[in-house]
Amino acid sequence: MKNNFDKKMFYIFVTCLVLSLIIIGATFAFFTASTNDNKIVKGQSASTNFSLFVSKVTSLDLTFGLIPMKNTEAPYAAENMCYDDLGSVGCQIYKITLTSDDSEAMFVDGYITTTPIDGIETRFTRVYPKDITITDDETGEESVIHTFGTSYTKEDMDDVSFDMDDNIKSGKIGSDDLNSLNRVDDYNALFVSNEQIGGDAGNSVDFYVMIWILDDGTNQDFVQGAQIVYTGMATFISAYGNEIKASFD
Repeated sequence: MKNNFDKKMFYIFVTCLVLSLIIIGATFAFFTASTNDNKIVKGQSASTNFSLFVSKVTSLDLTFGLIPMKNTEAPYAAENMCYDDLGSVGCQIYKITLTSDDSEAMFVDGYITTTPIDGIETRFTRVYPKDITITDDETGEESVIHTFGTSYTKEDMDDVSFDMDDNIKSGKIGSDDLNSLNRVDDYNALFVSNEQIGGDAGNSVDFYVMIWILDDGTNQDFVQGAQIVYTGMATFISAYGNEIKASFD
């Protein structure tokens, strides 16, 4: 009788232990992924059915590296796929795809953090796909160009009421802990807030971010020719505390 009782107690203990591990895994799921090909990265958290892909949208000639850019140039750069009026490369645009196999709606915050090389700062802004129709002056034929736009214009930025900090972020966090991001302390890295995935929003959501080197008005010739001037991390955290990350450069 005692042996049977001991066996039952052992099985109950093992069952409780497994259940507790499942709960912990679902609550604190965490994954970090990186890549060496500078193109695609994927992070996946099986316990929450989260998947995160980051791909570089812009395919640019980086022979001379990125040219530092002023914040006021962001709307023009987005529409011209990161080329300025002199044909120089001023930024990079990335597509971030977040997917979930769960049919239930989930709400997430997204953060973009960057680590630039010494002596420079980066800035980022959210951009949106848009189509522009152009007409050939000689033939009159119309064609559609797929490009991007910002939620604000150059004219908006000239207005004294324009909130620069709300639209353009530095990618800096309030502390050294990348594993405890929050909206208040890490506002300068907050990319999207309370975005829905699943439910009527669908199981896959795309976001686009544009990142550039800040033109601070000083001589920044030392960045010329540098192929990689920053590394970045996209982090998404659900309202339940689940977290997934993917790195990029």
